[in-house]
Amino acid sequence: MDKITINGSGSYEVIIQRDILSSVGEFILPQIGGEKALIVTDSNVGGLYLHILTDSLRDVGYETVDIILSPGEESKDIDNYIFLLNILAERNFSSSDIIVAFGGGVIGDLTGFVASTYHRGTKFIQIPTTLIAAVDSSVGGKNSINLPVAKNQVGTIRNPSVVICDPSVLSTLSDESKLDGYAEIIKYGILSGYEIIDKLHLAIENDDYSDIISASVRIKKNVVEMDESDTSFRQYLNLGHLIGHAIEAHSDYSISHGQAVAYGLALETRACAFAGFTSLTTYNKVTSLLREFGFDIDETYRFEDLMPYILHDKRIRNGVIQILIPVNIGECIMRPLEVSFLSDFIKLAL
Repeated sequence: MDKITINGSGSYEVIIQRDILSSVGEFILPQIGGEKALIVTDSNVGGLYLHILTDSLRDVGYETVDIILSPGEESKDIDNYIFLLNILAERNFSSSDIIVAFGGGVIGDLTGFVASTYHRGTKFIQIPTTLIAAVDSSVGGKNSINLPVAKNQVGTIRNPSVVICDPSVLSTLSDESKLDGYAEIIKYGILSGYEIIDKLHLAIENDDYSDIISASVRIKKNVVEMDESDTSFRQYLNLGHLIGHAIEAHSDYSISHGQAVAYGLALETRACAFAGFTSLTTYNKVTSLLREFGFDIDETYRFEDLMPYILHDKRIRNGVIQILIPVNIGECIMRPLEVSFLSDFIKLAL
């Protein structure tokens, strides 16, 4: 078992252990408490693992309510948000009961937003079942829902009570879903260096992602603890997401988050190179890394299709956005760019 403490306003642990799912209840009850548990999952996860989680919680006395949503980004909307709030109210959940996100990033984001707003905050547990959620979205307290105009437009930052990751459930992931996680890990590599890339190679070779999850969580921990509210240093974690989120939304979410981030990493580094902020050598290193792990990054996009989404990016503040610049693998810098020049910058990417 690996336990990683994330310090901040409401510190919490990330617990990584194979085959822990069947004993989650024995851990949660003495640590978190509560009498009722709302479990939110999707139909992909529900058919495989929901019975293990519900049995574990019921065995220690929790009254459980299971909600199974459709998989995919489309479920992260205001209709499902209201639906879940009504379920909690109708079943008379209190703020001392628990809400469990049992799934990938979509389930975690939606359920986290529900938990952060129901009764002004209810105990919330993340149990990620995808690689991308385990290495990224389950840690850090961000949650959100989408609006038609852009992704992640409504949300809060509120830490979970605990994150419990069982890497054994990743064995049923498709290769495409694993790629989503690889994109975020490659992002960590661009930020921190080749060590985590080597760990990713080893994880794929051994088909055991425990160590790469731990290493990724530690990288994110170091960033989040310096800037929990996402106003400065934490923005480094958005590398690849400026263009990536636009591609994802423009595709009506037919392109997965990880694939979109891979495009974003390549295109944003390309723009930085053509703008003279970094070298073509660094751009080639980034694209080589992405191709090495199986990403197809040769698709082309039109400026007029992506720019409307980019202008809704949450990081635009007072007419300025911080551009993330990979100087080399393991070294990135941030520089402000006035929104009036953002169009020219994006054109360099495309």
